[in-house]
Amino acid sequence: MPASREAVWLALADLWLDTEITATTLDAIVCTLRDSGLPLAELEQIFYYEVAPVVWRNAWSVAGEWSGFDPQWLREECGRNQQRGRWHRGKCRLLRWPMTYACSEHWQQIRARLAQSGGAPL
Repeated sequence: MPASREAVWLALADLWLDTEITATTLDAIVCTLRDSGLPLAELEQIFYYEVAPVVWRNAWSVAGEWSGFDPQWLREECGRNQQRGRWHRGKCRLLRWPMTYACSEHWQQIRARLAQSGGAPL
């Protein structure tokens, strides 16, 4: 059974937690993304335009969330971002670096693993 979009949101949000990202964490995220059946291009849209705008401030916080984001809150916020249009996407492009600096290396590793496994179409 494919992972839902909500599962993708929850998995990607882990990249912004105030914890060390281990190989096990990356494996779990890759598995969820692969199981979603979504193409890599759509997963990137979710990463940049749906999840990052919701959780990025945690990476800039002195005492950020480390135990996990509230799933209901995350679903609601990411769902709103999914529905937003050009203005939101433009704002996200302008803020891409501050929103993703803390996890861009991990995102590249995830992308490479997905491409290697052939799990998510490019």
